[in-house]
Amino acid sequence: MDQKEIPKNLRDDNLSEETKTLMSSLRSNIDKQGNKLFNYQGCWYYSGTLQGVLNFQRNFKPQDSDIIIASFPKSGTTWLKALTVALLERSKHRSSDDHPLLSHNPHALVQSLEAILYLNSQTPDLMPKFSSSSRVFSTHMPLHTVQETLKESPCKIVYVCRNVKDALVSRWYFRCSYMKQQVERHVLEAMFESFCSGVSFYGSF
Repeated sequence: MDQKEIPKNLRDDNLSEETKTLMSSLRSNIDKQGNKLFNYQGCWYYSGTLQGVLNFQRNFKPQDSDIIIASFPKSGTTWLKALTVALLERSKHRSSDDHPLLSHNPHALVQSLEAILYLNSQTPDLMPKFSSSSRVFSTHMPLHTVQETLKESPCKIVYVCRNVKDALVSRWYFRCSYMKQQVERHVLEAMFESFCSGVSFYGSF
């Protein structure tokens, strides 16, 4: 398959030689869809996302006013992004006509550090995507992966958690929607087994 047809988080055409060397030493596993996962600092990533994590750890320079929205996938990330933007913008948009949330998806306003911004760049544009004076980012990385980069900074981390059963079911429906078809039941059973074993994207819960 052409690399351009593969989701960016699964692609390996932008991996640095340093990352390839690291990956060769990491514990790996194959998910139920046949994609390879790598365990880095106790969390499972696909190769492209792992490159984004490493780029973030090596290059991100936090500012004191930064806000980082942290969550496990399918745990309310979109909702929390929208709520954060609404709070930051509430004094600037007394009329709702020009509110950024009316014209932009929350994911476009609050972009993921490792899955978007640092995925293919070591020096991405980190300027706010709306009129906030604070930079606002999101991440699915666990705390121990980001804390070394952020430990000297008073920036705020806003975390949302969800019942693990709801997170799994939401992931299932997201997968069906992403594939634009009903996925066979045995795939759900395989996802359940992987999720419970902790060997899943950004796992374990």
